[in-house]
Amino acid sequence: MFRLSLLLLMLLFLTGCATPEAEVLTKIASYPPTLTVEVLLDRPTRPHKTIAILGDIYGGTSEEINERLSRKAREIGADAIIIVSVHDKTTTDWLLDDFHYYPYGTYWPRYRPVRHSYRTVRARAIKYLE
Repeated sequence: MFRLSLLLLMLLFLTGCATPEAEVLTKIASYPPTLTVEVLLDRPTRPHKTIAILGDIYGGTSEEINERLSRKAREIGADAIIIVSVHDKTTTDWLLDDFHYYPYGTYWPRYRPVRHSYRTVRARAIKYLE
């Protein structure tokens, strides 16, 4: 029971830390938080300026990623975000499974592959000039 509660506590801590990183490009102008943020795939035709570069490395579905990026963009006062790049990456880690006993009296570790898929997304947070 203790292990289960510790696992749940760790899971809550790790999911609470999943916020995208933001590199604010202007230190002079700051904007109040906005209520809504558009998610765009191309540059808008309206005049705008880029106020921050956002990055998300936590993966998930595209809706979850867009929601995290939009939340961060709302905090810094952006009107829209433009998705610049999406990269999918798969890595394989080798985890110790258990020790295997051989007939000659020795124990040898056995490893099993575990695949992890990551999705990194970069976006621009923009502010309309009108």
